[in-house]
Amino acid sequence: LIVLKNMICLLVGISPPPENESWLQMKENFINFSDHEAGDDIGIEWRGDPFITNDDDNGPTLLVEAVIRTEINPQKFIEALEQWLSNTPISEEDEKAITPSCELWASAPAPLPLRPSMAYEKILKPKFSEQSNDSWIDRSSVSLREWGIIVQEQILQPDQVQELILIVNSSIHEVENSIKTHRPEIIIGKDFFCFQEIASRNLERFDLRLADVGTLNFVETHILGNANIKALLECSLGTRAEIDFDISVVYSRPGACVQGWHADGAHQNGAKDAGWDVDGWKTQLADPYAICLFVPLIDLNDEVGYTQFWPASHRSSKFLGFGPVAEISDSTFDGICNAGDGVWYDYRLLHRGMPNNSKITRPVLQIVFKKRWYVERANYGEEKIIR
Repeated sequence: LIVLKNMICLLVGISPPPENESWLQMKENFINFSDHEAGDDIGIEWRGDPFITNDDDNGPTLLVEAVIRTEINPQKFIEALEQWLSNTPISEEDEKAITPSCELWASAPAPLPLRPSMAYEKILKPKFSEQSNDSWIDRSSVSLREWGIIVQEQILQPDQVQELILIVNSSIHEVENSIKTHRPEIIIGKDFFCFQEIASRNLERFDLRLADVGTLNFVETHILGNANIKALLECSLGTRAEIDFDISVVYSRPGACVQGWHADGAHQNGAKDAGWDVDGWKTQLADPYAICLFVPLIDLNDEVGYTQFWPASHRSSKFLGFGPVAEISDSTFDGICNAGDGVWYDYRLLHRGMPNNSKITRPVLQIVFKKRWYVERANYGEEKIIR
């Protein structure tokens, strides 16, 4: 039997889903259970709002999250919960109902960020106020800290997007010709490579740095020249004197496959996670050292693909490797938006690029706003294309 030490978060599926009254009664009354191996009653803290998802084997399933602050045998907890549900009818009709079965879906060393009761779209897409933009900036900076991601619509106008497309297409053509000329052994789209100028991410997906004067001036004028963007950066990262930025284009050609879950940047050594407190994201989590802005240059959809995010996964370094939990618990957010929209996300947030099943390339402008002391060394190589 597996015994988990110290504090642990358990994600439990209950099928068939009990009525809401049953859940409320469970939340209020099933707050401890006996574990003879531990020698005492174990306290339970139920977190968040339960929600129903669809399990391939059991059909509709209620997902609930429990935080337990001591050593525990997970199976003992599952057995105790099933026993409590079987012994606690809510009404006479419930006595004839099928007793729900419980299954451990996941155990984690930090509170798992699950889908909230309010739709992601209402939280992650703050709307501008006609009276004042101050409220948008306040709400956006709070959401960015709490969830690690927000969407800002129409950062760029159509003519500005077209101007960027010309710059990007020219840069892609130039760098790919350089690889073909100076690195003829590399099959672009099939072979892995990592140069100073460009790195492949997986099949048919690339990250190309844009350091030309034209692109730098474009960002200074049309991105940092946007008053709302300037204010959001000051609230979330620092003043213009404290930050700088790197620019690249992440482009996925037809046939690009799904990426693995990853964060662009790690939690810094010695920096605090959100911990176990409910408001830890507000009171304990270290401030971001980098925030990324994605601006798609074409409309994104299921066919051409998009980036999928796990909101709030920036709260702990311990979530690396737990990306599949976001999938099975339906806690992902699809970054589907229009050309010129912006997706802001904390550099520590887990995400993955989705497949490109279309016949066109998917180019996304990427601007990494960062503290001046931070230098990106992990995502590109040290060697140049031309030896």
